[in-house]
Amino acid sequence: MSGRPKQANILIVDDKPENLDVLSEMLRQCGHKVRPAISGKLALRAARKLPPDLILLDIRMPELDGYEVCRLLKADPELKGIPVIFISALTQAFDKVTAFECGGVDYISKPFQVSEVIARVETHLKLRKYQQELEWQNERLERTLDELKAAQARIVQSEKMASLGVLTAGIAHEINNPINFITSGIMGLRSLLDDLMSVVDRYSTLNGATAEAALTEVDRFKREIQFDEVRGGLFEVLDNIQTGAQRAAEIVRSLRTFARLDEDEEKPADIHQSIDSTLIMLRNEYRDLITIRKDYGNIPYILCSPGKLNQVFMNILGNAVEAIKSKPTVASVEEIVIKTEVVQKDGEPFVVVEIRDTGAGIPTEIKDRIFEPFFTTKDVGKGNGLGLSICLGIVKSHGGTIEFVRNRPSGSTFRIYLPLRSERTGDASDGTG
Repeated sequence: MSGRPKQANILIVDDKPENLDVLSEMLRQCGHKVRPAISGKLALRAARKLPPDLILLDIRMPELDGYEVCRLLKADPELKGIPVIFISALTQAFDKVTAFECGGVDYISKPFQVSEVIARVETHLKLRKYQQELEWQNERLERTLDELKAAQARIVQSEKMASLGVLTAGIAHEINNPINFITSGIMGLRSLLDDLMSVVDRYSTLNGATAEAALTEVDRFKREIQFDEVRGGLFEVLDNIQTGAQRAAEIVRSLRTFARLDEDEEKPADIHQSIDSTLIMLRNEYRDLITIRKDYGNIPYILCSPGKLNQVFMNILGNAVEAIKSKPTVASVEEIVIKTEVVQKDGEPFVVVEIRDTGAGIPTEIKDRIFEPFFTTKDVGKGNGLGLSICLGIVKSHGGTIEFVRNRPSGSTFRIYLPLRSERTGDASDGTG
């Protein structure tokens, strides 16, 4: 923005008509639109009706002096940004400190010097235009930031839904196993109950027989249907049904724990419970292939957003499973080790969750880029490169951080540091960091 500002709307306030005439003529010749006001009250009314770009304000006026008019202007949210230049005669006592304290930006003296008046007016009109441009740019940036936050929220939600989508088949399989257990048990239970009821029915057919004959016949029938094995089998089947029900209940509890993906509320949470629920969700992915070794330390509950941390554990553990399964040759002993402990970091206590795998590992040349948004080494359609970036953003919003170490000879280790404190400070956003 350069050169003289375009035509401006200027309000001149002075109780002397001759002063209004002189200033009005000067500024009209410069191409500006001028509105005169002969009192402070009229000036306030004119400004509220049509806010000017700049105000020239005399100090010595009856009823409301210039200082008071300026204070009233600055108290109005719609008018406070308008620059005010005070007018004062050289013969009058002019309190510059008061003038600036009540909101004035400059002053000119009577008698007026044309070059001085024009220079000061043009300077403050330019400054006002710069200020308005800056305010407009700030508003635009705020709108852009709101749009980016909304887009980020959609991306995070999309990543959550993608995680849940990948798990659907595994969860169905996990739930199906105990259900099959229960279903098979019920079928066996029905068969065994039929045999038991046949013994009861045999008693009802022996009403006319002597007691000894009846017992002899029933004993024979019990041997025929292998009654002792039926009774033992009955309790075995009941145990199997109970096991299936317990496994189903375990999966449901884990689902309830893990499904808190949209919880933003901070609350004390058991990190071990979150990790265990995530492992159950992933069990179908690593079953019969990977050994999970837990080295849990004695750590207290921490204040956090449990659903968001579940997403972090799901992403990093899911990546570990995938890294092992993607190896050209999977060893007979593959494992993921999960270790938790409390450590001191920069003089503050932190809970550390270390996840170490024996997978293919991350090449040295890209290890510094793995947390970048949209960076991925996966094939098209198999990853959007947002998982680890979102994880880092979530952990940072908790006041923590994530460290990555490339294992030797292969594999990866991620360490998640979460502050151990009873109160949280700072922004708990879902930023992608």
